[in-house]
Amino acid sequence: MDTGCRVLLLLGALLGTGRGKELSSAEERQALMLKHLQEVLQLPEVEGEGPPKMTLTELAPEGGEEEEREEDGTDGGDGGPGEGDMGPTQPALTTAALQPEEDGFTYVFSRLDSLDAAVHRLNVQFYTMDLRVAQFSQGLAELRGRLAEAQEALSTLSQTSTRNQQDLGKIDGCLRGRRVHGKCFLLFKNFEGYDGARGLCRLRGGDLAMPADDAELAALRRYLHEACQPFNWPAWVGIHDRRAEGLWLYENGQRVSFFDWYRDPLVSQPNGGTRENCVSLSSDDGKWWDNDCARRMYYICEYRL
Repeated sequence: MDTGCRVLLLLGALLGTGRGKELSSAEERQALMLKHLQEVLQLPEVEGEGPPKMTLTELAPEGGEEEEREEDGTDGGDGGPGEGDMGPTQPALTTAALQPEEDGFTYVFSRLDSLDAAVHRLNVQFYTMDLRVAQFSQGLAELRGRLAEAQEALSTLSQTSTRNQQDLGKIDGCLRGRRVHGKCFLLFKNFEGYDGARGLCRLRGGDLAMPADDAELAALRRYLHEACQPFNWPAWVGIHDRRAEGLWLYENGQRVSFFDWYRDPLVSQPNGGTRENCVSLSSDDGKWWDNDCARRMYYICEYRL
């Protein structure tokens, strides 16, 4: 029997013996087996050192088939290794040595997979949000378009209503008022300041009365006297000197070319200075008086045919 076979048989015997004996630790069993191997192989001991540090893995043959044949007591047969030949041995990698590195790679890859899945979910959510934002923007644009259309329709309706109201005011002024040449005068027995009266006249399609000559002034005087008799009620007309003191203008911006102020030795008009800048007509004689523009009184509107 060659040396390799003897070693294997001895290992088997030692391993069997090791199973039967109860040693204190695995290190003691390994040291004992190495010592027997050293004696069989006749390896010299180094002075000052213990037995050489060798592992059973380093002494084991590479192939598993040889171990089975040796345990059965048969030689290698034809083609097997000759007596005294031993193949080169390589240290075997144990699972315990690779386990920490494999666990680290597995953990890293699992974390990367988790991150990739999280990024994918975020992308899906962002895509859904983009779709919703696009839908919301489209809906908002449609609402803005409808709002613009509604505002345009409302503006048109308001303009139409204003024109209709003005047309109705002109018709009512000419039907109930006094027609003179190309104008119609209508007295409103409501107390308003000068600015309020002017706004109401314009809302009805007219303006404050602006007698342009003596004929229009005479007709307006008679109409006011007949409407207010037997009382004396002043009424606003469209004449003022707000732009400059003593510069009397109509509401349309034209300068007044004639006047019919009230004259009396005790009280003569105009006498209000900068405090009284708007003109009213008295209903008893139709004379002009300057008054405070904030004073509330009747007013006369005119409408052009």
